[in-house]
Amino acid sequence: MQTDYVRYFIDVATLGSMSAAAKKNFMSPQGISRSITALEAELGCELFVRDSNKVTLTHFGERLLEDARQILSHERNMRNSIMELQSDNLRKRRMRFTCYCSPIFFDTPLFFPAAGFNVALYGKVQFLQHSTPRIVDLLVDAARATKPETVVAGALGLFDLFADENTQMVERLVEAGYEYRPFMRTQDYVLVPEYSNLADRPSLTKAEIRSHNLAVAAAGGMERAVSRHIGADSIYVSAGDSTYRSRLCRMGEALTFVPGASLVFGPPTGTVAVPMEDPYTVEIGFAARQSAFGESVLAEVIERLQDFYSKYEDQKTFELLG
Repeated sequence: MQTDYVRYFIDVATLGSMSAAAKKNFMSPQGISRSITALEAELGCELFVRDSNKVTLTHFGERLLEDARQILSHERNMRNSIMELQSDNLRKRRMRFTCYCSPIFFDTPLFFPAAGFNVALYGKVQFLQHSTPRIVDLLVDAARATKPETVVAGALGLFDLFADENTQMVERLVEAGYEYRPFMRTQDYVLVPEYSNLADRPSLTKAEIRSHNLAVAAAGGMERAVSRHIGADSIYVSAGDSTYRSRLCRMGEALTFVPGASLVFGPPTGTVAVPMEDPYTVEIGFAARQSAFGESVLAEVIERLQDFYSKYEDQKTFELLG
């Protein structure tokens, strides 16, 4: 039995309306009605008498309403108990390990295989998003601390359009006592609506891309890369929400970009990923002290990524470097 259906049953009974229950749960009235019908089918009885203006509880609905409330109460108690146990376990296991991550790790599904919903891993390490130059600053500052409170690492995204800047950043890290280990190289693909005349092209020229509105990731390497490679005047939206940018693309309002590594999951629904005729690339790598690379936490993150992406190397949308 789905407890969501039980919750909708209680809301309809309390509010006296499918529409009111739908509004409360950010659903359509049809969705609420289908859920109630599914619950009735599972229970083998009708819970409501429906007419054009209102719904009223049947004899079965009246009898089961309090049981339904107790089910949700038990569910809340179970969730609270789990949260308390998880909090206790996290406090016991916490290693105070911080990994500063480039937006590329969160703007796409790239990072998901490393962490996913692994509560145990989150209990050992913090994942904090910053731009790559800011990550370098944070790591250098941490190296200067006389009594560092945490073990730190950085997950960097280095676009080849800024080669001199990348070299300088890596040199700063090495001077501060860090080691940089490249992990993956990939290129950005252009997302176009699946019905667009661009969807069947083997590749897109800069002129073809520039002739459309562009939506890019904000305050990160992609925004700078697209500005330099395609032109800042074509950028229509700069937003950190990749789902929003994909929606703009699907609706035909803008083209956007995704790293080739994320295409192992397939392009977002309603879009097609097309390579650029003259692509730029991004190298993804980790920076940490040699001792930190030996820590089980960072080793686990890198190993998870390696194991996952090694299964998809034949797609040729990225290259593993480690």
